[in-house]
Amino acid sequence: MSGGNRDLATLADTIERADGGVDDETAARARAVVAAHARDREDFRMLLEVLGLAKPPE
Repeated sequence: MSGGNRDLATLADTIERADGGVDDETAARARAVVAAHARDREDFRMLLEVLGLAKPPE
């Protein structure tokens, strides 16, 4: 899986956000996978937002 070509600037505009309807164990596993593959802190935050596992910054 290559993450080099993804355009994170438009990611939130092209994917519908999840409503956060996952159990705690699934959410923890998703965060671990995102953390392992994120390029930096901003990438990690944006991916969690799209998955519905983090609130967007205010």
